[in-house]
Amino acid sequence: MATLTANKNYLQPSGFRVIIDRENYPNLEFFAQSVNHPDVSIAGTNLPFRRIENVNMPGDTISFSELTVSFILDEDMKAYTELYNWMEYTINSDFVGQGPRSQRVSPELPTQADISVSILSSHNNQSTRILYKGCNPTSISGLQLSSVASSVEYLTFDVSFQFTGFEFKG
Repeated sequence: MATLTANKNYLQPSGFRVIIDRENYPNLEFFAQSVNHPDVSIAGTNLPFRRIENVNMPGDTISFSELTVSFILDEDMKAYTELYNWMEYTINSDFVGQGPRSQRVSPELPTQADISVSILSSHNNQSTRILYKGCNPTSISGLQLSSVASSVEYLTFDVSFQFTGFEFKG
């Protein structure tokens, strides 16, 4: 039986920290600006029944939308370049075999990485962590450069990631 939480503080939208494979992608953690936790859904099944149009039954598969992280663009475009290189390496890496037993011939960089989002308390201490497993980038949004901007607004770009699943860690 679920119990009511003892913590009555509300989650602050700015209270988070993103960690993505520090060794291979060191700039991504520093320039992360926002995280859009994916939608989770179960598609129900309609079962026809006599004299009733449909009886709704719960589904048996959980579906996730993509994880989206927004990054601020640095002048040297390091974070953007890291993500672009990650995507390029993913499609250009050599695999042997097919299916779940396929193996990479040249393992310089991983094509997947875990992404950890630490949720911070009102005292900026980690209260929980969401671990997205087996992430790989699927899209990087475009960049709009403009010489007619009336004020300085720093460029950001969004990156969508597919993942195999996520879990909450206390």
